Amino acid sequence: MDYVGSASEKPRTARRNPNFTAFLLGGAVGGLLIGLLISVLGPVDASYDLSSVLGFLGLICGSLSLLVGDLVAVLLDRPP
Repeated sequence: MDYVGSASEKPRTARRNPNFTAFLLGGAVGGLLIGLLISVLGPVDASYDLSSVLGFLGLICGSLSLLVGDLVAVLLDRPP
C-alpha cells in the first residue's frame, strides 16, 4: 500500500484576513459615540445648539476613528 505524504509533515494553517468592513464600521460607530459624549459632557457654548455641536463632533470624530479602524485593519492584514 502506498501512502501519500509522511507523518513528519506539519499541518498547514490558513491565514485569516481581517474583515475591513467590520473595522471601518466599528471605527465610525465608536467615533460617533465619542463625539456624542464630548458634545453632551463638554462645555456649553450659547452660540451653538446641541444638535449642531453633535453633528460637527460626530463628523470629525467619526471620520478620524474610521481612518484609525482602517489603519488597524491594514496593519493586521500585513503578512508576518
